[in-house]
Amino acid sequence: MLGVALPVFQVGSAAIAVGIAEAAVQATIGHLTHARFEDTTARLAELPTLRARVAEMRVQTDRARAHLGAVLDSLESPGPETQLLVLEAKAAATEAAVSVTDMAMRTCGGAAFGGAHGIERLFRDSRAPIIMAPTTDQAYDFIGRALCGMELF
Repeated sequence: MLGVALPVFQVGSAAIAVGIAEAAVQATIGHLTHARFEDTTARLAELPTLRARVAEMRVQTDRARAHLGAVLDSLESPGPETQLLVLEAKAAATEAAVSVTDMAMRTCGGAAFGGAHGIERLFRDSRAPIIMAPTTDQAYDFIGRALCGMELF
């Protein structure tokens, strides 16, 4: 399991989560740059608080993508950290996607709930891997076991 099935599943799940986060960033940017206030016709992107949220979303997405890249590099040239990185992959990327899609919902407000941008679907889809085996809680237990020098199973 650790040699074949788990790495493929972990990396695949992490890649999907990074894709979900990226889609949420792009949808949020699209909304902020096109939507306008009715009374002033100012774009939502002119609000510094909303720009700061989209910047935080970008940083979290890039961080998750970099972590996934480190996992892939380690799988190509295995070393002592490879097993731990593989165990971290799904949890790290999923948690990032959950955070990013939550920020997208709050940043886009009612428009996100209306379905026009697909953000509500990304929000929902980002949460599915949390309960897919191995669950995020199980992944954290595996990571903790590995860090404490214990057998994983």
